Amino acid sequence: MSQHSTFFQRIIQSLFVALLFFGALGVEARVWRGLNAKDPLLSDGTLNWTVARRTKLTRNGRPLEMNLYTVRYTEPAVNQLKRRFEALGAKVVIVRGRDGVTGVARWPNKKARFIVLTPRNDPHKYIIVTWSHPKKQAKKIKLSIPTYPRGKKPSTISDNDTSAVIMSQRTSDSPSEVHSFYARTLTSAGWKMVVPAIVSHGTIRGLATYQKKNRICFIQVSKGRSGLNMITVLVKKGTL
Repeated sequence: MSQHSTFFQRIIQSLFVALLFFGALGVEARVWRGLNAKDPLLSDGTLNWTVARRTKLTRNGRPLEMNLYTVRYTEPAVNQLKRRFEALGAKVVIVRGRDGVTGVARWPNKKARFIVLTPRNDPHKYIIVTWSHPKKQAKKIKLSIPTYPRGKKPSTISDNDTSAVIMSQRTSDSPSEVHSFYARTLTSAGWKMVVPAIVSHGTIRGLATYQKKNRICFIQVSKGRSGLNMITVLVKKGTL
């Protein structure tokens, strides 16, 4: 597998987790709003970008804004984005994959990542742009759920409006070991397991769901590459 293909798959997986996060927020969240408002940064007088949806997040303690755009399938969106970012003074790198295009635009004090998806049999292209400020001082993240003790340094994304948090970690431990740890830890902290993970041939895998008063916690463990498994923990308000 080429380096570009691996990079593209990694971006797709990260984006999938983000979209899963947004979907799990439910009706409480003020995200993915139908703005249909002109984007003053990307619009240049001839190219009028309209934001369909927007949300403000915090990733690893630093602010992150994510915007969703849709354009006609025939629009050369990738070239338009590249030219516009370069006109704003950014250095742009683009990676083309089978299912779309990813790119990074870098300035001295900020960074924008973008992905252009071109689904088959769809009259539109879907563009997601995330803006981050890596040089800003990171704020300390308070997690209501413990990190996995034998996992690598966690990555967190939180929604500024709803306080929903998603945490991901990689570990060499098995899914069974991870689920057993969280089952013990959460139940002793007052959480109730409402949907257990799947048990197949003595192995625990998949998604487990816990609830404590008006909060829900999802624990997902999936197989990863190079012997490392991915732990995804989502905590949000709500009941089942």
